[in-house]
Amino acid sequence: MEAQITARDVAIILDLYTYRYLSFSQLARLHFPSRATAYQRLRKLKREGLVKTFNAPAIPERIFHLDTAGVKLVAAELDTEVAELSWYRYSKTPKDYYYLRHFLAINDFRILITQACVETPITLLGFIPEYIGEKTREGHVKKYLRDSVKDYSHTPDAVFALEKDGNAALFFLEIDRGLETVSDPEKGFLKCAVFYLHYFVARKYERYEADFGTSFKSFRALVITPSEKRLQHMREAVTNVEFTPAQAKRFLWGTVEEKATKHLLFESIWVSMDVSDERTHKIG
Repeated sequence: MEAQITARDVAIILDLYTYRYLSFSQLARLHFPSRATAYQRLRKLKREGLVKTFNAPAIPERIFHLDTAGVKLVAAELDTEVAELSWYRYSKTPKDYYYLRHFLAINDFRILITQACVETPITLLGFIPEYIGEKTREGHVKKYLRDSVKDYSHTPDAVFALEKDGNAALFFLEIDRGLETVSDPEKGFLKCAVFYLHYFVARKYERYEADFGTSFKSFRALVITPSEKRLQHMREAVTNVEFTPAQAKRFLWGTVEEKATKHLLFESIWVSMDVSDERTHKIG
């Protein structure tokens, strides 16, 4: 017998379309009161051909994405045709599992900030992840967030905007997995940081005013890294970069993974990448 589709089922399917890949625990956090309830319902959705699952190396739980019936449900809910959806490019199991782990980490932050905003007077105006792309005339996919300034090109992990009391703020997200070199301005973290310094001066971030429907005086680039030791190393590397104006370094903020929780995200957990700035900062 075909399972009755509930409002929660529809929300799950729409989230899988939005997030593309979600782990079991991510879906449980988004939609269920307990893991047992999540397991039972998701198993039924899989049986009905609405979702697919797969396992990936170094990821200790199953990953969910849309199956054919789920895509048809999304099209019906969005009042469009399946051919108009971007799902077809993401219907296969990813082969790059390092990329998948990073992908899920971006989704972790997206869930985190979405749920944190629900419990505060802060509004999430929008969230654009790095995997969003635009088709070129040649049929290739160009990442929407990829940008260039001076001799630097970079794609942020995500761009999002918050609003509180009528004031909007723009943020770029960088999730550091602790694997890239820190002090080389030609690659890794420091190259990314130098990109943002030039980006700040060139005011190229103003391109996102159309996406979020508001103007921005500046931005903050947020870096989440595994340890305090690595964060301090990053701060020292950025501080040692010769750049004018030096104040631009204070628009790069960092914190560690253990502090980036729903209850602490909008607290004073962020520090400037300029070590002479000894204050802690809030993003909300």
